[in-house]
Amino acid sequence: MQSLEVDGMKSDVRDLVLQCASNTGQGPLDRALVPAVGAGKMLRSRLVLEIGTALNLGPCEQLVAAAAAVELLHVASLVHDDLIDGAEFRREVPAVHVAVGAGTSILAGDLLLARGMNLAQQAGALAAAVWQSAFEQLTLGQLAESQLSLRSAEADFLGYISLKTAALFGASCQMGAIVAGSPLSSVEHARLFGWNFGMAFQLLDDLLDILGDPDALGKPVETDLPNGVYGVAALKTMAGERRRLEDALAARQFSAAYALLRSPATIRHSLSLIESYSDAAAEALRQVLGADGAEDLAVWAREYVRSALTDGTAEEYRSLLPNHWRGES
Repeated sequence: MQSLEVDGMKSDVRDLVLQCASNTGQGPLDRALVPAVGAGKMLRSRLVLEIGTALNLGPCEQLVAAAAAVELLHVASLVHDDLIDGAEFRREVPAVHVAVGAGTSILAGDLLLARGMNLAQQAGALAAAVWQSAFEQLTLGQLAESQLSLRSAEADFLGYISLKTAALFGASCQMGAIVAGSPLSSVEHARLFGWNFGMAFQLLDDLLDILGDPDALGKPVETDLPNGVYGVAALKTMAGERRRLEDALAARQFSAAYALLRSPATIRHSLSLIESYSDAAAEALRQVLGADGAEDLAVWAREYVRSALTDGTAEEYRSLLPNHWRGES
């Protein structure tokens, strides 16, 4: 699926993002931002490029600007989130607020946002409006996080990740379609592809906090519950094991709490949601590109989710995955 055109633009996007992160006028801040920015997978910006090229748009400055704008919005949100959450590391390097202080990290995130908005405007007025809307939704998602609890409805949690994660995935695909000059109906279906893929992505990330191998993932696991972050699995567990889960959390017995979340029924429920969103993403993509044109990108999106789960799940928990998730017949 990765064409030479996309690979070349990905390199241009990374260079542009690093340029925006390394020209702050403060050496220590540049040295803190560049590793945090450069180590990312750049998945959201890749979606901008993939959608644009799938719609027959060749390499162009507007598409690169749109992709870099998306990446800068994402990175800026991480800089601010790490400060809010008190996280000490990001992508295996010290979080920006640890390296340069809280006040400077706030300003650094703001600077990345300003530069991201400038790049979004270079991609066109409609693309900039989509970028701004994604910024607003992401911020609303961060505000909504504090309202979630173990007694929240699953719909409330899904609404939260729609704002916090899926909206930016959707905006990425929208911007790619907009720059390609697609009709509004195609732009909306592109958004739905990205939004559904983003929902599956976040639900997968939450599940790997329960099942993951920290060495394979390159980050710690079992961190959500200690930080008061409750996903679909915790809410599902509350339906049948409320007293035991609440008692374990109250006693800060997090290993016992995570063991409750690993029930086969809970894992099946989480996986069914991931599959549902993945299927919806593929259908939306077919509406944009047609059955034949959508095949490569749809297969990539589905395989991304499957391989991330199978590769990231710890050996002792792989028996909880259905055969098709493990690549078995």
